[in-house]
Amino acid sequence: MKEKLFKKLLFLAVFILSISTYSQNITGTISDSSGPLPGANVIVKGTSNGAGSDFDGKYSLTNVDSNAILIFSYVGYEKLEIAVDGKSIIDVVLIEDTSTLSEVVVVGYGKTSRRLVTGAISSVKSEDINLTPVTSAEQALQGQAPGVTVINSGSPGTAPQVQIRGLGTFGNSQPLYVIDGIVSGGINEINPNDIESIDVLKDASTAAIYGSRASNGVVLITTKRGKAGITRVTLDSYLSSQSVPKKLDLLNSDQLRQFTQETFGLPNRYTVDEASTTLNTDWQDEVFQTAFTHNTNVGVSGGNDTAIFNISAGFIDQEGIIINTGFNRSSLRANSEFKIGDKFKIGETLAIADSEMKNEEENGDRTLVEHMIKSLPYTPVYDSDKLGGFGGPDGSDGGSDAENPVRLQTISNNTTDIAKILGSLYASYEFINGLEYKFQYGFERTSASTNIHRPTFNEGINKREAAQLDQSANIFSSDSYTSSLAYSTIFNDVHNLDLLLVAEKFETTARNNRTQASNPLSDAVPVIQGSEGITATNQLFEYGLISYVGRVNYNYDSKYLLSASIRRDGSSRFGDNNRWGTFPAVSLGWVLSEEDFLKDSNAISSMKLRGSWGTTGNDGSTDYVYESGLVATYGYIALNRNTGASNFGTANPDLKWEEATMTNIGLDMALFNNTLTLSFEYYNNDVEDVIVPIPNVPSEGLGAGFTQRNGASTNTKGFEFNVGYNYNKGEDFSWSANLNLGTSKNEATDLGDLSFIQSSTFEGQTLSRITEGETLFYFYGLQTDGLFQQGDDTSAQPNAVPGDIRFVDQNNDGVVDGNDEVKIGNPFPELTYGLNLSANYKNFDATLFFSGVSGNEIYNTNLFDLEGMDRFFNAGTAVLNRWTPTNTNATVPGFTEAARADKRNVGRSDRYIEDGSYAKLRNLTIGYSLPESALTSIANGAFSKFRIYATGQNLFTITDYSGYDPEIGGSSTVTPGQQSAAAGIGIDRGVYPQPRSFIVGVQLAF
Repeated sequence: MKEKLFKKLLFLAVFILSISTYSQNITGTISDSSGPLPGANVIVKGTSNGAGSDFDGKYSLTNVDSNAILIFSYVGYEKLEIAVDGKSIIDVVLIEDTSTLSEVVVVGYGKTSRRLVTGAISSVKSEDINLTPVTSAEQALQGQAPGVTVINSGSPGTAPQVQIRGLGTFGNSQPLYVIDGIVSGGINEINPNDIESIDVLKDASTAAIYGSRASNGVVLITTKRGKAGITRVTLDSYLSSQSVPKKLDLLNSDQLRQFTQETFGLPNRYTVDEASTTLNTDWQDEVFQTAFTHNTNVGVSGGNDTAIFNISAGFIDQEGIIINTGFNRSSLRANSEFKIGDKFKIGETLAIADSEMKNEEENGDRTLVEHMIKSLPYTPVYDSDKLGGFGGPDGSDGGSDAENPVRLQTISNNTTDIAKILGSLYASYEFINGLEYKFQYGFERTSASTNIHRPTFNEGINKREAAQLDQSANIFSSDSYTSSLAYSTIFNDVHNLDLLLVAEKFETTARNNRTQASNPLSDAVPVIQGSEGITATNQLFEYGLISYVGRVNYNYDSKYLLSASIRRDGSSRFGDNNRWGTFPAVSLGWVLSEEDFLKDSNAISSMKLRGSWGTTGNDGSTDYVYESGLVATYGYIALNRNTGASNFGTANPDLKWEEATMTNIGLDMALFNNTLTLSFEYYNNDVEDVIVPIPNVPSEGLGAGFTQRNGASTNTKGFEFNVGYNYNKGEDFSWSANLNLGTSKNEATDLGDLSFIQSSTFEGQTLSRITEGETLFYFYGLQTDGLFQQGDDTSAQPNAVPGDIRFVDQNNDGVVDGNDEVKIGNPFPELTYGLNLSANYKNFDATLFFSGVSGNEIYNTNLFDLEGMDRFFNAGTAVLNRWTPTNTNATVPGFTEAARADKRNVGRSDRYIEDGSYAKLRNLTIGYSLPESALTSIANGAFSKFRIYATGQNLFTITDYSGYDPEIGGSSTVTPGQQSAAAGIGIDRGVYPQPRSFIVGVQLAF
């Protein structure tokens, strides 16, 4: 009886114990070396029972078997498995995964680990940005990401041009910029010091989630956030001086006299006032100056278990190396997030920037640099006897009409003021573990006004009898509404699934107003009120986009990867017949290093093979072009010249966005315990339905406009390669190197019924064109073959004399004419590259950064002024070595009055083509940080960082180009009916050169 009772009690105890074990609860904290990790994951191995950590890194699990194993994970950290062993409190510290493949990258509407990425993404982190003082976010990308081309301008405040994987369109080639999840019209007003990371989406699998706006690539910018813990204060400030790195060899007054006497003949000034011709004005010294820049940024960040914040302010004041140019910007940013309970979060991002730019002047279709080159060296800069107080050519200077560049740049006021607010409000709620809904409202408000006041002057031939006023105001606003539902789960330990659904509405309004007038009464009134000849224009553009997005990411044990997305866009920029479009993408990845045959390899730390395919769009055309607009440009004589209207072009309801089909194959590797990293990409992008502006036919009764239609196709393909090396020898010394290379080749594969498209003019001649089978916007003209010598056959050029340029008769018809013009240059580089070297020794650090391009040509229009001898202007010293009967080995043609009159030697030809390849030492920095022992003794240990540094930028350029700077961008804007701003790339019309800079700075943290 007692034995039976004992067995029953034993059975009951075991049963109760098993029930107790099964229902065990576990709590704990997930941290890293810096403190708690909010948003980390913990799951019971072999089940779907899991949880996420809160702001304090705390988590809680229920119904956990006492013999279970917990798996802790967080993006960018190594997974950790811990046996429960009956414990009810388990605290863990995760270790960062030092592999490049495990860094955190931002993707569309989320973030992930580099290890799980199946597309082409290049990333630049804040630590890389902070090592190189830059004034814009675009500059931070230069040379840092393979396949990304950044063309800087020396003009302060001018946004660099960015191209991702070359050019595949005739129209808008600007990438899509997304800042903290909000699409922005540009990033030039963003303070680089506020940036946490820049991620560039280059292929369809990563960019297609942005659909109809992603064919030129997507640039995602994430700004800095606060972290729970002690409040941190940072200060970063530097001073710099800049100067022009190179000057052109121009004639001085004695050389000009010699040259003119031998060619044009001395103008009247040499007989009327010969003494005045002995003055030697170095116009380059007068126009260029030593400029100074001051930049200061202050930040405060911190938080606790319910709130985090980051507030920063910055100010930059940058003088230009050309007189009376410059840029200043004040910026303020505030990011914060609050947690209410365990499941609800709200937050905001807000950036305010106010900037002013003093612009470079130009006049008469000549840039300031062109006026400077042409200006006669005997002309005085100032002349107090003339209205305005400046010297200039008069009627005795042989018809020379170059404007005094100092007067042109300093007498006028030409400024652009931009105020920009960009922000968002968001809220998210986690219904169950892994299922989260988020709503985000984003907005952008930009006000840009340009005010130009040009007073009267009289410097001789050039004069202005009434003050000119030109004022414009451009107001831009955008609003976006994004609802997203994300679900993330792990089942059976090895199946990882992420689902995303998004509905989004985006709308913009742009108002452009411009008023021009003249004031013959006073220079002292810089306002239009009361002026004469007032003309005004006003424009309104409205744009809307509605989108639906779906994405699924799946991986099996982080070994076999799948990502697929689809986006449906409806755009107001296209007609009813093609207003909606669908953009799918799919990608696969295989982490070979997780396979048994490589898992234990001593050499291979990680290896991943990936491939992707998808479609993206480009809806960057002008609003309303699918309609037949009206222009009021006709005056009816019989009706007292009342204005009449005509169609601007024919309607095209079938107009649709350009569609790019992208294929990408990539391989990522890390070797020898991540000491050596490699990445390789091949891409092939086919763009169809490229939008082409077709000029109107006047006989159809249309105005001087155009009709937009989808009529062309292009192909762009290339390779990208990135290799990194990291070496550490103890705690005192380490160094690293990173080399990235990118190739790109574009081609027009179809122009429909067009034989060619031409663009970019100089001296009344078009310089570039597009034809089937050739690169976009290639330079075309005659091919030169040296100079004619005495006795040479001139039958193909019957007017030629010895010393004239010999051109190649391409079609062998015995006549050199327009039919012999061929491709003479390609403005786009075949190879772009960047090399970063960095080293640390104890408390010293050093960085060295080179970047460059190869395989491109430059059309140097400045040679027309320096060597063209077309009119009496100043010139380059090369004309002193021109062809003469006693100097027949010259490369500069000889001068004859007949050649000058019929312009036989100055037409478009490869005479103006130069090799545009270059390698620049962009940055050399040496810094010193106070050791911790010294920091603790300063201000009672208030400092956590004290670093001083010295930097040199653009210290030298290796190039064969003869101009100021081989880095030549295109136009900054595109007007309706014109081609892309990229059409002007590689044409040097007098570029604002990039300065050589010397910088000293300090970085503090408290």
